[in-house]
Amino acid sequence: MFGFLKDVLSSDTQLKDVALDERSELARTMIELFVEAANVDDAGIDQEEGHIIAHIMATHFEIEEAALDKMFDEALAAADERVQMHGLAKKLRDMTDYDERVAMIELIWMVVLADDHLDHMEASLMRRLAGLLYVDDVDSGKAAKAARARLTLAP
Repeated sequence: MFGFLKDVLSSDTQLKDVALDERSELARTMIELFVEAANVDDAGIDQEEGHIIAHIMATHFEIEEAALDKMFDEALAAADERVQMHGLAKKLRDMTDYDERVAMIELIWMVVLADDHLDHMEASLMRRLAGLLYVDDVDSGKAAKAARARLTLAP
């Protein structure tokens, strides 16, 4: 259904050919996962993480600043209420195929690695999220390396 996601990551193109409602649903789900990933260390969303989230949403999902602010506020409110990520993971599993989920993991790794620091809570979240999305550990590791390269971070 979302075969575009791999192409988005490989070419930095936008999601012009995807139906607006599909793109909106995926964007909402992804921003909720980005917020979860950025908040996992209980330090809140720092400037680097916020910048990466905004860049991904604007570049890959064509979300304008006003809409992004609203989505971000909604994602923060939902994060305060959420006690588990199973619902988000199931939604993504139902909407995407394996390769698309690997591409999503790469985007989430970009948020987690935005501050050039991976603490044990972030690493645990990514292992758990990969499992919930049925993404193999090896592919998640490759996605992490690709995210580091896209962020131009040292390994």
